[in-house]
Amino acid sequence: MDEVEELEKKLKPRGEVSIIGCGRLGVRVAFNLLEVHRGGAEKVYLFDSAKIEENDIVHRRLGGKVGEYKVDLVKRFFGERAEVYRTNINKDNLHLIKGDVVIICIAGGNTIPITREIVNYCHERGIKTIGSNGVFGIEEKVYIDDSQYTKGPAKLLGVKNHTVVGTRKFIKDGEPITPYTLDEIAKKMVILCLKYLYYG
Repeated sequence: MDEVEELEKKLKPRGEVSIIGCGRLGVRVAFNLLEVHRGGAEKVYLFDSAKIEENDIVHRRLGGKVGEYKVDLVKRFFGERAEVYRTNINKDNLHLIKGDVVIICIAGGNTIPITREIVNYCHERGIKTIGSNGVFGIEEKVYIDDSQYTKGPAKLLGVKNHTVVGTRKFIKDGEPITPYTLDEIAKKMVILCLKYLYYG
């Protein structure tokens, strides 16, 4: 029994992760990653300037209050392991990004230009990146691709070695975003992140 306890003590979190965007997808990624037990990320940095609104059901279901910053909800649960920035990443504050892995979960409007900037900034510094590649669809398979070779929206980024997870569907396809699709994308993003932290 002592041997098992010694092995348990050796299982510690490792590495740091930035999550850019704490909306419906980002909050799922943050909770799933920080919930990893006997390992996972040592520190998670969260970036989002938005406050919880009435229609942010997942945030409210997790205990968030309307008017509270989305990143503060995560901080309340995970304390010191979550460092929050109540700002959106833009070309003027890329220097705030840190860690071994960056997970990009931004949405709303044309996110291609800033996503490209984030990916290029990270790659220049040897930071692995994971992003979304379409979250639309009713009963869609969730794919893991390199953005350079994918068929989805991430193809428009024009970057290499950026892992993307999604349905490959565009907003123009006119399909909704379902919670179970977001759950599956978040799950796959977290698994990829853990593989990067543990295996490089």
